[in-house]
This record gives sequence, C-alpha cells and structure tokens, in this order.
Amino acid sequence: MKNAPRPICTAAMVVFCTAFVCAGGDIPSRLGGGNFGPGRLEQTASQFEILRTINAGMCRVTVSENEYYPPQTKTPRPERFDDLILQAHASGVTPMILFEYYTRWNGSLGGHDKWFAVGKAFAERFAPDSLWLRSKGIRNWGVAFYSAINEPMWKANNPTPIPPADYAAALEGLADGVHAVSPALRVSPGGYQEIPLLRNNLYGPAVAHLFNNGKLAAIDIHRYYDVQHQPMYGTYRNSLQNQFDEVKKKWGITTDILFYTTEFNFKKRLVDETEAASGLLTAIWDALGVVGSKGQPVTQFALPWNIFNTPQRDDHYGMTLQTDPWQPTDRGRVLQLVGRLTQGMTFTHLDPRKTGVFILEGDGKKMWVWQNRKGWTNTPAPQFTIKDIPAGAAQLQIYTCAGLQKTIPLPTGQTTCTLTDLAPDQTYMFLIAP
Repeated sequence: MKNAPRPICTAAMVVFCTAFVCAGGDIPSRLGGGNFGPGRLEQTASQFEILRTINAGMCRVTVSENEYYPPQTKTPRPERFDDLILQAHASGVTPMILFEYYTRWNGSLGGHDKWFAVGKAFAERFAPDSLWLRSKGIRNWGVAFYSAINEPMWKANNPTPIPPADYAAALEGLADGVHAVSPALRVSPGGYQEIPLLRNNLYGPAVAHLFNNGKLAAIDIHRYYDVQHQPMYGTYRNSLQNQFDEVKKKWGITTDILFYTTEFNFKKRLVDETEAASGLLTAIWDALGVVGSKGQPVTQFALPWNIFNTPQRDDHYGMTLQTDPWQPTDRGRVLQLVGRLTQGMTFTHLDPRKTGVFILEGDGKKMWVWQNRKGWTNTPAPQFTIKDIPAGAAQLQIYTCAGLQKTIPLPTGQTTCTLTDLAPDQTYMFLIAP
C-alpha cells in the first residue's frame, strides 16, 4: 500500500546496507521535510497530507528544552510527543528527532548525565518496537535516528559560543542514553551549516572521536545552493559528496560513517523559479547519492527545506503555492516527480565522484540518473548511452526538471540506446517502466 509505514531496512537493500541500519527502503521513503512539533495537530495533519501527496516517507521532529528537559522538573517529557508520533505513523511517515533546533541557551548546555537521561527517555518511548508503541499495536516501526544541537556555529542563535568540550559531552551523553535502549539506534550531531563547515569549525573535530568509536553514526550537512555564494554551476566543490569527503578528512574521522541532510534547497536568489527547480533536481540526487569510502550508498534520508511554506512567507525556499488542496511551486513539483517516479526503487549503482551516473531498480522499473553538469560528470556531453536495457522493455522515458520530455519506443531485444541532443547543465532521469 502506497502510504503504509515503511520498515527501517528492506531485503532489497541488503546488497548495500548489511552494515547499516537504514532509514527506509525505496527512494521516496528517504524524502520528506520538517519541522514538526507537538500541540498543533491540525497544522501537522495538513503537512503530513502534503508528504503523502509527494509520496515522501520521512519528517524531522524538533524538540526544545522546555519539552525534553523542563527546567522546573529536570525530567524528560517524551509523552508530550505521543499524539504527534501516532499521527506520523497513521500518515505513513517515519520521524527522526532533533533536540534543539534553535539552540538558544539561557544557561549551561548540560553535561553527560542530563543528555543521557534525555536520550534514554525518548528512545525508550519511541524506538522501534518500544513497549509504548507495542501498547498502541505498532510493530516494526519507530524513531531510529536521534540528533541534537542544530547549527552550533550560527552566531544569531549563539552569540556566546558553546564550549566544544561541553558540546562533545552532551552528544556523548545523548548517544549513551539512546544506546542504552538499543545499540542499533543512530545518534548524530544536529546539522552543520554549510558556510563555516570547513572553516574555523571547532565542533566537528571535537566529536570526531565519537564517530570513530561508533557512538555517533552520521553527519548532517545543510546545503543551500546559491548561484553567487554557494554555486552549483561549473564546480563540484560545493556538492554534498565533496563536502562529506572533505569533512571526514579534515576532522579526522577514519571510520565509514553515514550521511543525511535535514535542510537543503536551491535558493531562488538572482534566479527565477524555473532555474531554481532545475538546480533542485540536481540537489535532490546530490543528497540521495552520497557514498562512503567503498562506493556504498550512505545517505539515510534527504529533507528539502521548506516544503510547507509559500513564496509569500519564504521567497527563497517556499515550495507550496496553496495547501488545501496542495499546489506546488516548480521546485515542489520536482520533488513530487522524483517521489512518483522512484516508488519501489533503490540504488544498484552510484558514481557521484566521476561519471555522475546513478542506476536504480525495483517495482519492475529501471532508471538511470545523469548529472550532466560541468564538474558533476567527467563526460559532460549532448549524448548519453544507456546499456543493459532489461529484456522486454518497450519504451524509454526521458525526464528533466520540467517533467516528461520524450518517449522513445524500444525494439524487441534492444540492449543499448544512445540519446542525443541533450541539454547541458541539466540533471536527466531516463526511465524504463511497465
């Protein structure tokens, strides 16, 4: 069923995921958005409905200090999120949890004991197959990813910097608390903003040892492409793959860790919505296709920002023209297109660092994705040769950010096909479907 809750890892992904707990199965189960919070179920119901329309299966739940550790009681309160978690399950969406989205500290961050209590309390209640979820008749579903302290270097939120040692102690406490419930659960730092990621970042190196000893599992990098300040055109330097590789090298992370992004988009600044939509399609596959040192896929989920806002509220990132019924901007339409085309599909080949070619299969379909942009492929060209066409394939569909461009009939027994007259600086999706 399309909107049924998805398992944490499916058998179809064993070839790539035997060493990891994966966020979901097919590509749509790894897409989604946020933020979601308690106490506004009418609003979140509308947001979950948009995710269903996109066919997306993930969301980010944000938790502030007065919700996870009220100063008056100093006792974690995960039960305040019960209704939201049940609403997510009913909507076929799996949450991840972020403690401290704004990270505005009025006092101390708190040490290992505080964060151990927080992690243990939330994981005991919401981890897959927890006693509480089982009491609600829910099996094989729950929150497997926990993170804390979003964008710690954002000076607007932290005019007085958090001491890196305190930051590391808090994250270690969270990890120890979550892992006291189950070692299979994943803990990571809150997202790192893109601009200071590799420059004067004291926080990543402070927790590198926690990645290397297995307590922290994934890096969350926020990526907002901007044609002037964070360009995509003609360079691969700002790609999530390149930044993931550079971060591990510079911070001294030697183990093969996971990746996800809870905020990314192509900024509608100095460009129109059409160009932003073209950039977002490249960015979506950039986010989904990150690989580890052995070329294995490591992206757990990719959550564009901001699916639920209108351009009137957020001209740079808003993807919604109207909520009821939902009408998307061009970027929202691109996200919906990826979710529709890739239902039931997982990666069988990934080569983001060289050819820029990704191959997916599943649900009787096969797709080739090509990042035909200078710097994103070592062979930018107006033609592309598709090999290993499945037996019995009758037609090939060519998609760009603008949707279906062309349908090509395939003679019986044809195993290769060379496509010509392809536009430069575009991401293409070539689909063979029943």
